[in-house]
Amino acid sequence: MTEETSTARISVVGIGTVSLVQMTREADAVLRRAEVLLVLHGQSLVLDYMREHYEADVVDLSSAYAEDKSRSQTYIEVAQAVIDAATQGRGRRVAYVTSGHPFVLVKPTQLILQAAQERGIPVTRVPGVSSLDAVWSDLGFDPGPDGALMFEATSLLLRRYPLIPTVPLFLWQVNTVETALYSTHKNRPERFDRLQKYLLEFYPPDHVAVLAHSASLPVTRSELVEIPLDGLGVLAEVATSTHILYVPPVTRQPVADGELARGVNSVEHLHGLIVMP
Repeated sequence: MTEETSTARISVVGIGTVSLVQMTREADAVLRRAEVLLVLHGQSLVLDYMREHYEADVVDLSSAYAEDKSRSQTYIEVAQAVIDAATQGRGRRVAYVTSGHPFVLVKPTQLILQAAQERGIPVTRVPGVSSLDAVWSDLGFDPGPDGALMFEATSLLLRRYPLIPTVPLFLWQVNTVETALYSTHKNRPERFDRLQKYLLEFYPPDHVAVLAHSASLPVTRSELVEIPLDGLGVLAEVATSTHILYVPPVTRQPVADGELARGVNSVEHLHGLIVMP
């Protein structure tokens, strides 16, 4: 550890999905101790709030994005900005602030952790309500009974992960499928052809998915839009980067172990699993 990093401290902080109203007391306490807040968030009111309520310097990192620019390069620059802020002089307390949960599809956080570990800088991790938490709430979904599959849409197509049509499926970032480059331009319906074709290898054409968009402001409502899998071209009109595509199971997975099924409600079976007094 060098002199520059000996007093450096980094926090990665998720503030939830609904503007500022889901920010936890833990997150607030960490932000109050920071000297610099580096914020990557799509809402200007979040930056305004940070500048008004905290004594730290507030840095807007959104300018790292640019049309046709690799998102990977953007994430590298964001992570470097956090490390640089922490190691100025003899080190500073800095916080990287992001919407949702800081470890749910937030690549800069992984890069920050790696760079901080290499430099011996401790990192505090503050969880937040993720977009998945919000969507599960909107859907009234419980992963307990049947589990769940989750994939980032482009990763699914690149690796061709096998899908199980009896298990609920959640696809992230369908709006940006098939590219690692950033763009704000409108999608073509054909952008979703490859994704549609792959899903139809496992599901019937008329199987209905749900495009879920959770509220991001207290005054807005969540939206759930039903879309048949043979009509994913409509995503060009309705999907944004914050949408998640939920594909419900075609049918429920049948019980395969009848003996265990009989035992799960059996006192005799329970006593065979535990140490009795």
